[in-house]
Amino acid sequence: MIIIMSDSHGDREIVEEIKNKYNGTASAIIHCGDSELPSSDPVWKGITVVEGNCDFDSGYPEVATIDAENKKIVVTHGHLYGVNFGLKQLELLAQDKKADIAFFGHIHRPVATIEDGILFLNPGSISQPRGDHHEKMYCKLELNNEGYHIQYLTRDHKPIKDLEFQLKYDR
Repeated sequence: MIIIMSDSHGDREIVEEIKNKYNGTASAIIHCGDSELPSSDPVWKGITVVEGNCDFDSGYPEVATIDAENKKIVVTHGHLYGVNFGLKQLELLAQDKKADIAFFGHIHRPVATIEDGILFLNPGSISQPRGDHHEKMYCKLELNNEGYHIQYLTRDHKPIKDLEFQLKYDR
């Protein structure tokens, strides 16, 4: 299981709560940027976190790559890859990194799609949602024999009924 959150915009408590809930059971905990917290904050121990356009601490990387659940994952906020206008630039980054999965934030909206064999996933915003699903949310990704099981959850860890997906592996 991989836990993904993004765009917490200064809400340290929710980052810590999600970390504490899944620490020791998740194979990875990811934050896709715009935390607005110092990169030296102890809350980041055990979390892969990247720089967002609202993070002004130079201690964050723009892109991180990790291995989890036997998949190579690239993590970025997305603002440097034009995610407001589509996924093509992010796809090129994922291909360059030979990634199976690309996690991104920035748009504050849930996205779960497979393009050219790569899973693209945006966990929405844990603090400032936008779009059709005006719910503060994060995401849980599980891999099974059929592919990717994706479940979006509320801040109080309840599943969001119409945001649950099973996507087949494409490669």
